[in-house]
Amino acid sequence: MKKALVLGMMALASQLAFASEARDDLKSCYDYAQITDMKPATPLRDIVVMVDQTVNLDTKLKKTVHRQVQQLVEPGDRIRIVSFSANAQGRYTDVTFDGQFDQTLAQDQRNAANRLALNKFDNCMAMQSTKAIELVHKQLKGSFHDSSQHYPKTELVGSLLTVSEDVFADIQSERTILILVSDMIENSDVSSFYSQGHVRPIDASQEFAKFADIIPQGALNNADVFVIGGGYVQGGKAYSSQAAMRSLESFWQQVIAQAGGQLVKFGAPQLLTDIQ
Repeated sequence: MKKALVLGMMALASQLAFASEARDDLKSCYDYAQITDMKPATPLRDIVVMVDQTVNLDTKLKKTVHRQVQQLVEPGDRIRIVSFSANAQGRYTDVTFDGQFDQTLAQDQRNAANRLALNKFDNCMAMQSTKAIELVHKQLKGSFHDSSQHYPKTELVGSLLTVSEDVFADIQSERTILILVSDMIENSDVSSFYSQGHVRPIDASQEFAKFADIIPQGALNNADVFVIGGGYVQGGKAYSSQAAMRSLESFWQQVIAQAGGQLVKFGAPQLLTDIQ
């Protein structure tokens, strides 16, 4: 029995390692324990971390993203890490991680399962809670942009919502959380929120009117949105006024609302509280 469990755990570790090289999906503990019929049909929550590749965060902000993800993810969550570019000349999207953490078995399910299946499931869940979250952090770390920061022409509104429309199309869980890692600064032919390397104060309603017709309603599928990195320019060394930050937040509050989401917290650049 013990030998079989050790071999089974080795096999699971191998599958987890393989997942990191392929699609980064997690092996289901329900499938591993051969109790697939007990597996819930949908995750409890969908968590999406979207990382803007036109932004270069400092170490402190990167650690903030890792910490927020670590404290947030629970059994039953599906988490995806999506890197995207708002650069009109080099737009791309890459889903670097897409995996679901299994829900624990209810007591009546445990009573119905045999002891061998329970042992396999429990050992798998223990490994998933440690090894799988390590894969999440590894892929999250690789999603950050690390070259020298510059200020390219970006179409952040259009790029973000185009990506969101695809990412959120298959959401079936009761709650969706979007952690958006971006400076949130539009710098396109439609409008630019920059002025001499700083974030300029804008009239949020006037700026929103310029984009209203291109915002797809429902693109965010009722997601709760948390921003990390808002207004982050020149490696965090440039000062932007509180008025500029408030107007930037107000603009995105309107954009996100029209896209069917709710802007819960706007980190400028840090989030001061944990995402819940």
